[in-house]
Amino acid sequence: MQSISKEKKYIKQYIISVYLLFWLVLFPLSGIAISKLGGAPLVMQFLTAINSWVPTIVLLIMFKKLYPNSTLKNFYTNSFRERLNIRLLIVTFLIQLLIFLVSIYFLATKQGFPVKNLLDLSSSTIISAIFFTLIQGAVGEESGWRGYLQQAVEEKLGVIKGSIIVGLIWNFWHAPLWFVSTGYNGIELVKYIIVFSICITSVGVIIGICYHHCKNLLVPIWIHFMLNFYTEFYRGELIDLISVFALGYMILALVFIYWHRLSIRKLNAIEKLN
Repeated sequence: MQSISKEKKYIKQYIISVYLLFWLVLFPLSGIAISKLGGAPLVMQFLTAINSWVPTIVLLIMFKKLYPNSTLKNFYTNSFRERLNIRLLIVTFLIQLLIFLVSIYFLATKQGFPVKNLLDLSSSTIISAIFFTLIQGAVGEESGWRGYLQQAVEEKLGVIKGSIIVGLIWNFWHAPLWFVSTGYNGIELVKYIIVFSICITSVGVIIGICYHHCKNLLVPIWIHFMLNFYTEFYRGELIDLISVFALGYMILALVFIYWHRLSIRKLNAIEKLN
């Protein structure tokens, strides 16, 4: 067993390393992509995919420090060992789909457009969405964020506080992208940062709670995947979609917090009866 001071030290080292490596990789590659390749959308998507693997890369580099008495094989075996909660996967899928559809309908109604004007459901977009969502984001990040960091922080702060903290860390890790890839500036950029932060931190809370109740890494990957996947079909202003997402996911996060506390109370009541 590692000492508590060592564990805290390694948690901080992990977070700092993930942030630094992300920035060190992002800015040079972004510069090349913009100056040499004109910042083409396809190029920027591949750049995002490369950078999304940074949390896992740092986990692999630091693995012997973080898990001195384990192996990488054991880590991933344990991460996917627990039986999947299929009902949880279905519920999160349907709720996220509902948030997306309601958001699209609201934006279309507000802007006076037919819903189809804000969506691209062509076969090429579907194939591209599946491909890029599989190689970036959820698959690349979750081994680090939830597989390691969520559990390490949760042990010290509890499920809800731990999920909020990891959600905030996950959110601010995206900070360079706010300035590099959004195209927003001034008041629009400030608004985007606020709504993005609310949205991503809320999603982080939902993922953390769900992962606590079903210790299978596929659960965080699934929730993260669906968030990114639905967004690929949207063809309006990103800031508008994220603004509505922020409200929807914040409400959902509060619902999951309530569900978690209710589950704990029920469990405690059962233990007292026994």
